[in-house]
Amino acid sequence: MKSETPDRRHTQRRLSPSLFIDYFVYLLVRIVEEVLNILPEPTGMAAGRFVGRLVYVLFPDRREAALENLTIAFGRERPRDWIVRTARANFEHVGMMAVEFFRIRRWSHDEIANRIVVEGRLPYNLIMNGGRHGICLLYSHFGAFEVGAALAKLLGWDVHLIVTGLRNPFLSRYFFSRGGEGTGIKTYPHKGIVQNMIQLLQQGAMVAFLGDQRGDAERGIFVDFFGTKAPANEVFARLAIEGNARVLPLATYRRDDGKYQSVFGEEVVIEPTGDRVTDLTTVSQLFHDRFEQWLRMKPEQGFWLQRKWRRKPSKKRKTKNGPGSPANR
Repeated sequence: MKSETPDRRHTQRRLSPSLFIDYFVYLLVRIVEEVLNILPEPTGMAAGRFVGRLVYVLFPDRREAALENLTIAFGRERPRDWIVRTARANFEHVGMMAVEFFRIRRWSHDEIANRIVVEGRLPYNLIMNGGRHGICLLYSHFGAFEVGAALAKLLGWDVHLIVTGLRNPFLSRYFFSRGGEGTGIKTYPHKGIVQNMIQLLQQGAMVAFLGDQRGDAERGIFVDFFGTKAPANEVFARLAIEGNARVLPLATYRRDDGKYQSVFGEEVVIEPTGDRVTDLTTVSQLFHDRFEQWLRMKPEQGFWLQRKWRRKPSKKRKTKNGPGSPANR
């Protein structure tokens, strides 16, 4: 029997049927992008809202996650009908975000300047001119956060952006070019790059990240979020602490007049104590305090589709952790 060389096996793996499917999906996405950029903006945004409503109806798991999150966050303050209305509006918001993602990549500099209203210049100027230090640009899954890529182009930033890759290698590579041409944005996969980002911050670079991602309960870093304990991803607090960076919060949300409001918040002041768990918890709490402020301002522009406080039980996780593990309690 003739044996296969490693090169031959590698080629066969690269040319697997799943790779062709991935490429076909990538081509479909590119076609959708072209269509969305040909359509007038009101039509494109209306299409995004319609798709969002379809997802609300056709994907009960995502709908239940949004309703659960909103109930945990606002159930003590708001009636059930408000929560349902907000969930529906939130799905429409996510649909519009998908349209924005493709359209903003082609905005000219003049269009960016006309569409984005920047608020909070004082905190921005103070932190940018405060000496040689790294800067953590603190985002969350709130508002039109993808428009932040256009803002980076407008302000001439050189920013290192931490993003979550996709299983489809073609889409992942394409989506990594977050801001389109003419930006100083460099993207990095979220896995295995913490130490590199810390070194960049120590050298005075700017690193941007979505700091509200859900953490693992097993790691024991919890924050108070809307009055309920939630596991926090401590990696982002670690970047700020070990990178000796200053933290500048930035929220961008959609306005009713078709423009976008980008608000620079006051600097998040970090005062490490030297106790690792205490510091990670304290800084994560400071971050989540900002996230909650933003969500209370425009709750329909959150990203409630993914469970923040607890995961949906799964057979795989139960088998891995066992019935008595902390993750399943």
